[in-house]
Amino acid sequence: MIDLLSEDEFLSRAQQVPLQPLHWSLAKQKGIEVLVRRDDLIDTHLSGNKFYKLFYNLRAAQVLGHSQLLSFGGAYSNHIYALAAAANAYGFKSIGVIRGERPKQLSATLLDAEAWGMQLHFVSRADYRDKCSRELMAKLKSLYGDFFEIPEGGANASGAMGTRALGAAIHQQVKSDYTAICVAAGTANTLAGLAAGLVQDSSPQVAGSVLGFSVLKGEGNLGADLIGHQKSIASETSNWRLISGYHGGGYGKKLPNDLRQFMFEFERETKLILDPVYTLKMCWGVAQLLAQNYWPRGSRLILVHTGGLQGRRGFHLD
Repeated sequence: MIDLLSEDEFLSRAQQVPLQPLHWSLAKQKGIEVLVRRDDLIDTHLSGNKFYKLFYNLRAAQVLGHSQLLSFGGAYSNHIYALAAAANAYGFKSIGVIRGERPKQLSATLLDAEAWGMQLHFVSRADYRDKCSRELMAKLKSLYGDFFEIPEGGANASGAMGTRALGAAIHQQVKSDYTAICVAAGTANTLAGLAAGLVQDSSPQVAGSVLGFSVLKGEGNLGADLIGHQKSIASETSNWRLISGYHGGGYGKKLPNDLRQFMFEFERETKLILDPVYTLKMCWGVAQLLAQNYWPRGSRLILVHTGGLQGRRGFHLD
């Protein structure tokens, strides 16, 4: 097994992620400064928040003596893609439990995962909904032997601890010189860690200064998930707010025409490439709030690009 990144190197790489000005006419018209934190650039394959979510999970697996990792995801899962790449890089075996029956032709994401040595195990959508059942776990262990289980998306205490480094890095870069930090929210694991990491020493907590734009229909249990993730990293914070209503039809769904058009126009103008599942929804939500004069002139926004650009391959955008 190859040595993992040291904690010092992990934190150093988080601190080196650039903050870039976004040249966006809508924001300029409203007198708002927008910066983008380019976490999509932190690693070629473990891009964005996956870099943070997997760091402590991989360390936990190594400390406990596991040589095989198992996790869950769909055909274009950023998490499955990143986990397969990480396992290949650091000498772990890996198993991906994939939602749905095995298709005749694997997606580009799953082809990459297999090329990195991941064993793919397909389950029906009904079984996938109950993926943590005792029966499925027993079957997987009988087929593959012992493994270290990482939940879908890396959304556990170790994942939240990793994304805390994201918040700490932003704090080091800008201290409290921002009006709001915006990030896409799925399980709310990244949002939880980011919000906690921003609270350093005696730094003030500004209510609602971290905005999580939900990519899911409705609020679901995101609020409960977020509070749970916060408690898992021993941090009670009040500096976050969840915003719903900008999901564009739901998680991983075909983009409606208006959202698709927004993406093309935004990318053409700003030269910032978005992933259709997460960062697109966040930027669309920010655009709607800018149009509503949600923030006063002179505000400073930081948008977190959480990576996942490999997932564009499932949306036929060309």
